[in-house]
Amino acid sequence: MPVRKPPGESSITILINRWERELILRYCYPFDDIERQLNESGDSDLARVTDAPYWWEQVIGNLHTSEKENFDRWNRASPAGEVRALIERIAGELGLL
Repeated sequence: MPVRKPPGESSITILINRWERELILRYCYPFDDIERQLNESGDSDLARVTDAPYWWEQVIGNLHTSEKENFDRWNRASPAGEVRALIERIAGELGLL
């Protein structure tokens, strides 16, 4: 079942690189439209992913939850900084920073 945009919300397109795509697919629950677009991008270096700001905010929230749940383990590895940078980049694209 397709996910519908909340009433009155426009869409925003964010360019997601290959590594960011892997982070989103691995560490958050990407919602139907976002997941489909990420998977359809295949091996391309950049994916143009379009959805309502509401759903991008959900991606940010899910990444933040993963960051908090894995903080101790990630402190000894690199994903923590990469996930934080992705959260901040998406938030910046939405004008939340």
